[in-house]
Amino acid sequence: MSKGIINRAVLALSLFLFSFVAQAALSHISINSRQFDVGQHPKIKLNIVAGKNDLSRISLHLRQKNGSEEVVEELMVQSISGYMLFAIGVDDVRDPNAKLIVNEYKGNSWRQYAVLSVFDAPFIKVTDKTEVKIDSRHQLKKVAPIPNTGGKAQQTTAVEKTPNSSSVSASSASSTLSTQTLSTPIVNEGCTIERDRSDTLWRIASRYHKQWQTNVYGAMLAIYDANPKAFSKQKIHLIRQDVTLMCPSQSQLNQYVNKIDDKAKFEGLEQQHTGN
Repeated sequence: MSKGIINRAVLALSLFLFSFVAQAALSHISINSRQFDVGQHPKIKLNIVAGKNDLSRISLHLRQKNGSEEVVEELMVQSISGYMLFAIGVDDVRDPNAKLIVNEYKGNSWRQYAVLSVFDAPFIKVTDKTEVKIDSRHQLKKVAPIPNTGGKAQQTTAVEKTPNSSSVSASSASSTLSTQTLSTPIVNEGCTIERDRSDTLWRIASRYHKQWQTNVYGAMLAIYDANPKAFSKQKIHLIRQDVTLMCPSQSQLNQYVNKIDDKAKFEGLEQQHTGN
């Protein structure tokens, strides 16, 4: 009897520990670059290494001093790729010592994972190729309420703000927070890709990448995302010749803005598919 009870206790403990480890998905996060300067609202690109890409278990807050008061804003976060995130806020950052607070939901509570100096990260100028737009409709609800990260600090949430907020200029709000005011799409909805039967995926992407304002690797990944049935066994190196290729959507193209990252993702996907 006692042996059976011990075995069940050990099993229960093992299941608990397994669940705990499975939730501890975040193993690295760092600021890749920032697309804003002092006096502008935050736009931050982050590198992430996580066993489980679940944004409902990760929260990002920007903490800054406003005179004698500490202000904390929860940033809106969107995944760019499996190893990169983009975060944006609506409150202008006027504190050159502003910090990014990273929290992770591990076990049964939110825990502070890292505190990163925002302005230590390199500045990248916003262009048509580097700009990332966040679609608030894709935001995940957090697994649990997030505690106030700054004690008595005033706390705001980017998701809750509207373009009419007095703290956001009309131009910045319309360009980043409203999905209805995106710039003119690069591709027309429902368009098809012109191709010859001898065209490889690389050749097609080489022909279209400038028009789509991305790189060759990004164009290949976007074509793959937009045409899952056009690849034999859904393997990226096995493009079919008998299937009409649809142009990738604007949102799909927006995921591929960095040649180095896109090349790494493509090569990783290709290696994975050729190995199976």
